[in-house]
Amino acid sequence: MQNGEIMQGGEVTLEPSVCSCQQQAARVSQAYQRYVACHYWLGQLYQRFMAGQALLPPAMGLGEQQFSRLSEAFGGPMSVASEVQRRQLLVSELLQSRYQERDDLATWLSGYLAAPFAELSLILATASMGFKHLWEDLGLDSRAQLRNLMLDCFPQLVALNQQDMRWKKFFYRQLCEQAGSYVCRAPSCDVCPERTLCFTTDEPA
Repeated sequence: MQNGEIMQGGEVTLEPSVCSCQQQAARVSQAYQRYVACHYWLGQLYQRFMAGQALLPPAMGLGEQQFSRLSEAFGGPMSVASEVQRRQLLVSELLQSRYQERDDLATWLSGYLAAPFAELSLILATASMGFKHLWEDLGLDSRAQLRNLMLDCFPQLVALNQQDMRWKKFFYRQLCEQAGSYVCRAPSCDVCPERTLCFTTDEPA
C-alpha cells in the first residue's frame, strides 16, 4: 500500500487526512474557476456598456473609483458616443428615485455572489431598475446568456429558481419572502393573476 492508504475489509481506502486534502483542493479549484468566470462576465458587461449595448446610467451605476478600477482592468478608458452618453444620463434621471431600492437589491445579491466582485451585484441591481428585460438592459444577447452568467456567478440563486422565473421577478419575490421589504401581489405564485408574466415561455425573456 502507498502512504495515506489503509486496509478496511480487504479494500484499500484513503486515510481521512488524504481525503480532506483532496476535498480542499477541489474546493480551491472550484473557487478559482468561479473567480475566472465572474471576471470574464464583468469584462463582458463593461465592454458591452462602453459599446452602447446596455441601458445603464453613467459608470454602470458604480462609484467613480469602482468604475475607474473596472476600466483599468479591462483595457483602460474608452470613448463613448455622444448619443450613448445622452441615453445614459436619461437612464440616470429615471432612476433617481430608486437608488435606495437598488442598493437594497445589490446588498441582497452580494450575499449569493460566488466570487469577490462586488461590482457584479451592483450592476445587476442597477439593471434590474430598468424597463426592459434584465438581459437587454445589461446588453447581453439573450436570456440564455444571462442564465450562464447567473450559473457562474450566482449559482445558489439558480438553484433556488427551480421554476425558471424571470430574473427580476425572482429577485423581488425572494426579497419579499426573505426580508419582507417589498410587498408581494399574492401569497403564492400559483394564485397570482400575473403568473404568466413572471415565468418564461419559449420566447426570449
